[in-house]
Amino acid sequence: MSQRIYETILVPTDLSEPSIAAVQHAGTLAEVIGARIILVYVMEDRLPPVILAHTSKSEEELIEAHRLQALEALEKVAGDMLAGRDVDCEIRRGVDHQQIVALARQRGVDLIVLGMHGHGFLVHALSGSTTERVLHHAPCPVLVVGHDH
Repeated sequence: MSQRIYETILVPTDLSEPSIAAVQHAGTLAEVIGARIILVYVMEDRLPPVILAHTSKSEEELIEAHRLQALEALEKVAGDMLAGRDVDCEIRRGVDHQQIVALARQRGVDLIVLGMHGHGFLVHALSGSTTERVLHHAPCPVLVVGHDH
């Protein structure tokens, strides 16, 4: 009796070109092996004070509006790029790499597919990258998909 190696693939996306390339790659892989996909968008817990200073809405109202827009965007990506596949869309709040790793553990993910962002040396030296942090803490294999510029 054969068992699929990757039954659930987690694809974090910030809807940038590199992360959309990862969605496409994961979609192809999922189609070939019959895996389920979880698309996740992680938004920060707090908004910058400059945004809050120029609106009459509360921070929670703005965060909820962002969450709804992000969910709509994820569902559009799923419909456009992953039609006919088993896809869950999820929005999380917090630090991106921590939320990605936590979700992978909670949902028993078998593979994480990430897009490689082309940040410069200084940004990487000061903060590291989400991809690098996920690689170090993931409970499963991580596939990093390059992006042609």
